[in-house]
Amino acid sequence: MELSKLKAQFDKDYCANQTTREKAADDLVFYWITQWDDQLLNDSPLKYRGEFNVLRKAGRQIMTDLRLNPVQPDFKPKDMDREEGADLLDGIYRAEDRSLSSQEAYDYGSQDAIVCGFGAWELYTKYASNNAGDERQIICRDWIPEANNTVFWDANARTLDKRDAMRCTILKCYTEDGYRDLVEELTGERPEEVNPSNFAQPEESFVFPWVSGGEKFYVATIYCRKRVTDKVYTFRDPMGEELRLRASDIEEVMDDLIDTGHEIVGEREIKRWEVRKYICSGEKILNGDDGEVIAGEHIPVVPVYGERAIVEGEEHWEGVTRLAKDPQRLRNFQMSYLADIVSRSPRPQPIFQAEQIQGFEAMYEEPGADNNYPYLLQNRVDGNGNPLPIGPVAELPEQRIPQALAASIELTKGAIEDVANPGVPQDIADPDLSGKAVAALQNRIDQQSYIYQHNFKFAKRRDAEIFASMASQIFDTPRTVTVETPDGNRQQVQIMDVVIDKETGNPVVLNDITGMEFDVYAEIGQQYSNQVEQTRDRLARMIEVTPEGDPARDLLLLKLFELTEGPRMDDVREFARKRLILNGYKDPETEEEVQMLQAGQEQAGQQKDPNMVLAEAEPLKAQADIIREQREAQSDAAKAQTDVARTQIDAFEAATGRYEAQIKAEEASAKIRKSETERFSKRLDDVARLQQSRATAFRQ
Repeated sequence: MELSKLKAQFDKDYCANQTTREKAADDLVFYWITQWDDQLLNDSPLKYRGEFNVLRKAGRQIMTDLRLNPVQPDFKPKDMDREEGADLLDGIYRAEDRSLSSQEAYDYGSQDAIVCGFGAWELYTKYASNNAGDERQIICRDWIPEANNTVFWDANARTLDKRDAMRCTILKCYTEDGYRDLVEELTGERPEEVNPSNFAQPEESFVFPWVSGGEKFYVATIYCRKRVTDKVYTFRDPMGEELRLRASDIEEVMDDLIDTGHEIVGEREIKRWEVRKYICSGEKILNGDDGEVIAGEHIPVVPVYGERAIVEGEEHWEGVTRLAKDPQRLRNFQMSYLADIVSRSPRPQPIFQAEQIQGFEAMYEEPGADNNYPYLLQNRVDGNGNPLPIGPVAELPEQRIPQALAASIELTKGAIEDVANPGVPQDIADPDLSGKAVAALQNRIDQQSYIYQHNFKFAKRRDAEIFASMASQIFDTPRTVTVETPDGNRQQVQIMDVVIDKETGNPVVLNDITGMEFDVYAEIGQQYSNQVEQTRDRLARMIEVTPEGDPARDLLLLKLFELTEGPRMDDVREFARKRLILNGYKDPETEEEVQMLQAGQEQAGQQKDPNMVLAEAEPLKAQADIIREQREAQSDAAKAQTDVARTQIDAFEAATGRYEAQIKAEEASAKIRKSETERFSKRLDDVARLQQSRATAFRQ
């Protein structure tokens, strides 16, 4: 694709939601940097400008709600005969979901969505290690800083998760040295001069300046998605197993397939989605004019929204900051004005007549703490002997706080809480709250932040769809992967493991998810630790009402022990887990547990009274001796007859062996010649068909 076309598409996407992005960018600055960014407030005569942030507390509460109630995706195979593949992908997804990079991506994406209304993260594949020849790939996530300002979707996309988008652009900022390093990594050549072509300034043509001020260099990662035509060939090996490969994938393995005796038994034309990745500066496409094809059929960027709407054909989003900005600004102004009154208004001062302190003025010059006189002097009479009043004749009053200011301060706080507070009541810290009251309280809090949780659920569902599409392509070779069970246990599983079916004798591939398609569902849940706590409470209440001697009580106690956590409690949990398996309450999950269950069953069957065992063994022993004597006598007679017959057979075999060897050698030689002739003919046919297919694809 040409760079000029990519730039033209980017200009359209940049202009589509510019007004919304500018407002959301102001929200980011207001929430994180300064709340005195308004020109009207900058022109105010206030000497003190403080921030009395009520908004930040509300934002923290919503962020906490999202972290305490994680979204749990669930994969369902479209082919119900491959249910085990969905269970495997569930475990792989949960294991990767716990990685540091994934948690960072979720946290920053949801944080931006809460603050300004839009966040995003990116999925990508990389090799599991740098060892030479290691072709194992894994799926990782990376967070996108200030996605509101750096992620630009296809202007025609309208769905919440952008599954209908045909392109997406991510801008990444580099210093001059960082840009040189990137170009060298992608092209193999380090540029001596850095002068990529610049775009016009946004206020002139509403296109983003990819190089800003000569100090920052913006490089675009552009994903383009399109539907392509491909051909699928079905191969069959000498064992009868079938293999399906796209024509675009056969080039590298064609010779191996022919050498191993694979035959083409079918072909058909399909249409599929292909995603290409372009890395562009303002000057050129750095990773080649054709970009690179990435794994999966979806653009690997996941958007997450706070609140979103389509208004007059334009997409609009906002977070918790937007509606709280005006009351928060007003509160900052009022509190700062109040601080100005306190700091700049005169303190109460006494008023004396001049004759009262004439000659003692120095005692009254030093204020407050700087006045070290033990007492002050004052004249009793004036110069004519007339008595003077004792003490000040009046007092200079301090400045009063306007009544309107005092009343509006409380109003502004309430105005902020109306649009931003998650609804936490004042008695939340009441230690006497019952369990039901706490649950009702938590439900009230969740309702205030549910819109953010619900939109984050859509984002995690989209993330799981992209993950599944990538996984079905990269997990195509035998390897060991880490999976995680719903209760948090991690274990190693071998995928693409080939075993021989004992009934049919054919090879069977276990834990295979290649080529699978999934439906993805997602639900908002609780963290596993919270779920365990609630389960323990339920078990304790059930144990209280279950009578002694009831088998259910034993089951409930073991389950409670199994869920008990704490220092040095591993042996208790291990004991409970083993007893649950041995008692038949729980199915074994590992090979060790299966062996433990079998050993326990055998031991239970062998536990008899020793005296009874001896009594039962005596008659059996006598009978065994009689049978043994009879068998030995019959064996001696049969052996004598066999020796005579063997002597005769040996003489006959010596005469016929030579003829049979000659016949078998001639038959084997004929079969080899016939097999080679058929195989060579078949190879010529397959090579001709594949070459014709490649020529046809080249002409298209």
